[in-house]
Amino acid sequence: MASGTQRAEELSDGIERARELARRGDLQSAIGILEALAERSADPAPAIFEIGNLTKAAGLYDQAEAAFRKVMERYPGSVEAATNLANVLSAKGQAATAIAILRNVQSVVRGNPIVDISLADALFADDRITEALAAYAALAGRYPDYAPVHANRGEALARLGRHAEAIAALDQAAAHDSANPNIMRNRAFSRLAQGDLRAGFADYEARLNTILPAAPVRVNLNAPRWDGTLPLDGPLLVAAEQGLGDEIRFAAALPHLIERAGDVIVECDPRLVELFVDSLPGARVLAYDRRRDGQRPVFDYAHLPDPPAAWIEAGSLPHVLALPDGEPMARRGYMATNRPRAGLLRARLEADARGRPLVGLCWGSGAAERPRQRYYPPLQDWVPLLAGLDAAFVDLQYISSEADRAAFRSLCGIEIIGTDDLDKRNDLSTAAGLAFAMDAVVGVSSSVTALAAAVGTPTVEVTPERTWVPLVDGRDAWLGPLVAAYPDTPGDWRQAMSRALGTLRQVLDPAA
Repeated sequence: MASGTQRAEELSDGIERARELARRGDLQSAIGILEALAERSADPAPAIFEIGNLTKAAGLYDQAEAAFRKVMERYPGSVEAATNLANVLSAKGQAATAIAILRNVQSVVRGNPIVDISLADALFADDRITEALAAYAALAGRYPDYAPVHANRGEALARLGRHAEAIAALDQAAAHDSANPNIMRNRAFSRLAQGDLRAGFADYEARLNTILPAAPVRVNLNAPRWDGTLPLDGPLLVAAEQGLGDEIRFAAALPHLIERAGDVIVECDPRLVELFVDSLPGARVLAYDRRRDGQRPVFDYAHLPDPPAAWIEAGSLPHVLALPDGEPMARRGYMATNRPRAGLLRARLEADARGRPLVGLCWGSGAAERPRQRYYPPLQDWVPLLAGLDAAFVDLQYISSEADRAAFRSLCGIEIIGTDDLDKRNDLSTAAGLAFAMDAVVGVSSSVTALAAAVGTPTVEVTPERTWVPLVDGRDAWLGPLVAAYPDTPGDWRQAMSRALGTLRQVLDPAA
């Protein structure tokens, strides 16, 4: 029979193996190890608790909630389980319930920094940013050496658009935890928003640290990561990033790379292959082989026809190549389109436009998950823009949007031209042609606006606050045709829409 020490060592070793498997993109095997440990342990709670930790980190919140509730059934007074359960509920959009749990824990346990910061985090998740910031400030006074307090205070300051203060707070956090990639990544966002491109892109490399649950894992890729040295003894692979909008945006740096490096292999979403082949002469374009492991993308390179001499992520090109250099990387866009196809689409739409300019519209999704909802203004907030522009608006949404178009019709009497018969989600060549057929495009930050700017259409991206995407002379640092419209006070959609309307008027009638 194993001694207590041996059982403790088996548990510790098993948990560490599970964590390593999860970091390598094999969450299911990690969970299998922990479930086996729980089954043969006299006390299964530590293994179940770790299942909760790993599934929470992977964004599998239902599984994480179930795990922490199991632990609490066995140990109702567990502060750690209650706190982690509250954090999961916040992530699921149930911040009010999380706040109630944490206030109850605080009534029993005083002076626990993890509980206290979790309560501030729940306030943040509930969009009570000012309250959260005040809580973080108080906690910073009580726990001056506790890095998460300064890090989360920095994130709250950034949310309020106070990026210089955010950077100072994140610097404090880094002084106490210099190896934390989340601190570096958030500092990158504020530095890039402030226009400090070189330092910002250097910090942005932290997004790739596999400690982060959404960082990519790449398997069967044995070449070294490229450090910018040329020439190379073989092709350079540009590895895809996750997110269609990021892929489209980051590809704006590829013409600069191809000019310098010559032999380049570009990996991308299968839906982009045709567009990239037509847009990036001289590059070999391959569809990626990707699966998901929770939030983490796992890219497999066993299918590559030729082994690369080196590789680099698409989002790291500005850092390695010191871009942009005085102007946006693709000042007029970079993506080629099927112009005859675009011409046919425009001719079809002009029949409904009655001589008015065509303006593509992407307003978001009513089905968006809570963390994304704040980026999508309520439909009524679009009305001043729609009513203030003498244009024919065209639905560019990827999803069927008939109900929303009917709502717009009811709100302001404006008929948005539907395009639901086009497969804009999967047939990106047609979606690109449709965007090219527009005189201008306006929308929330999405792959729709990125695609429109990539084909060279004047594009206005409406956001509730200054985002991290850096600007050069007021334009997207990657995609020059894209202008951002955001308010002075975060969340002020009225001002953001007013600015978007002013920009669109200038685009459509420069002489006005």
